[in-house]
Amino acid sequence: MAAPVYGKQYIRFAESFRVAEGTAVREFRVVQLAGAPGDHPPLLVVESNGAGSVVGVSQYDVNDNVPPTGFATDRVRMLTVATSGLLLVSAEAGANVPVAGDIGAPLEVNATGQAVTTGAGTAVLVNATAPVIRDVIAIGGVDYVLVSFS
Repeated sequence: MAAPVYGKQYIRFAESFRVAEGTAVREFRVVQLAGAPGDHPPLLVVESNGAGSVVGVSQYDVNDNVPPTGFATDRVRMLTVATSGLLLVSAEAGANVPVAGDIGAPLEVNATGQAVTTGAGTAVLVNATAPVIRDVIAIGGVDYVLVSFS
């Protein structure tokens, strides 16, 4: 399934962030900063409900590491976050799944960073700019939206 999905998006820029301990981040979810700028250790990311400091879209799953294994990988968990380009965002299934009428509208997400139809979620802002939905697609029975992040 990864090959057809990745063939749809074009990543212009991506950054690496750490994921907070005990927190899961799923693939193709909108993520936000979990700490204030300047926090030490480095900034952490979590799935976004659209109301925080959105930085981009997660590119793979990171488990919640609960219970901890005792290995160093419990503490340093890195995630690639696409920050610019034409990016895939997982869409909510069911009544709030985005439809063709949402193309051209600003991206809205639910509490776990999945795209929802216009009016059903919280509008996303990245550096005071709203990412725009460019296409609504289904790949292997899973719904996505292609979103333009500048």
